[in-house]
Amino acid sequence: MKNHLSILAAAAVFSLATGVTSAAERVDPVIGEPAPQFSLDDVVTGQTMNLAEYTGKVVVIAFQSINCPWDKMRESGGYQRYLSPLSQQYADQNVVFLAINANKNESVQEVGSYHQEHALPYPILKDTDNIIADAYNAQTTPHIYVIAADMEQTLLYMGGVEQIPTSPEVCGEMDENYLEPVLTAVLAGEELPYTKTASKGCGIKRVHKAE
Repeated sequence: MKNHLSILAAAAVFSLATGVTSAAERVDPVIGEPAPQFSLDDVVTGQTMNLAEYTGKVVVIAFQSINCPWDKMRESGGYQRYLSPLSQQYADQNVVFLAINANKNESVQEVGSYHQEHALPYPILKDTDNIIADAYNAQTTPHIYVIAADMEQTLLYMGGVEQIPTSPEVCGEMDENYLEPVLTAVLAGEELPYTKTASKGCGIKRVHKAE
């Protein structure tokens, strides 16, 4: 026990000395409060896109990966196979989908080529140094956030697309879906059936920063 406490103490000293923040120390954004703002570049056009420019629209943010089997576009599974048609389904209902790639091992060029190859119907924005992923405390690809159309851009929901799937091959096919009922309730002005759930996917490959 003494040795275990010594290790914990040493780790705490290291964390304080280096400014490194562990995943356990990150703080979730607050449901019912304004969502963290961001300005990020589109991986295809290079255009800087701001969350604030979507004020007046419901925004769905999906942290994404081009390599994660739980997320990447493929015929045999992955959430992008589900999210792409869903984004088109809601496109004429004042809902905008934005993907954010925060993985340090997936370059702008690679993600841009991937976007064009699969003709994704929504932009992918590159979060270099995972600054926005940290602000949202995003943990997985995908990790979903729904933001209200009000002037404050209130955060309404964060979590998974659905109940935890049994494998990447059945992503989007589970009996209990979270995202679609949330969007239905938001658009109808009704109480949300979910506000925070567990997400499932690969961990975001972060750049470890020291202050």
